[in-house]
Amino acid sequence: MVRSIACCAWAALALAACQPPPVPTTASTPIAEPLDPFVVSIDAQRWGVIIDRAIEGVQEAPDGDPALADSDILRADAALKNGAASLIVLRNRACVKGLVEPDLCKLKDWPQWTLEPPSADTPLQTLDQRGAWLSQVMSPFQEVGCEAGRKASGDYLFCSVE
Repeated sequence: MVRSIACCAWAALALAACQPPPVPTTASTPIAEPLDPFVVSIDAQRWGVIIDRAIEGVQEAPDGDPALADSDILRADAALKNGAASLIVLRNRACVKGLVEPDLCKLKDWPQWTLEPPSADTPLQTLDQRGAWLSQVMSPFQEVGCEAGRKASGDYLFCSVE
């Protein structure tokens, strides 16, 4: 019987040693309340509004280098990178609404150049290749988005750009 009690006491000590120490709760340690999905959603949506306002602010700022302000290469490179960023937004919205197959929602092999800052030194051939890539990757999202816009507006030329 003594051996059994000693064995149980040893097992209890071993188990206690494996447990993390309890977190002390005092008046200075706030107890975390459960997250409310509505509050988290509102907070998350604020980031988009702040980013949109910051973009408006940047558009109002004067050009930093007047020599680059007229660079067709820089404008083309920036436009392709902006297009790639906008494609992610388009993808997100089309996927949330279920307008495309779930497998299309996974953007695979996203190219590194989309994360680089715009440059006036990008070769024309490279810009052309990037444009072809963007056109191909955005096609399914653009098609469903334009179709949804045509249906909602009744405007057959909803996505027409001249």
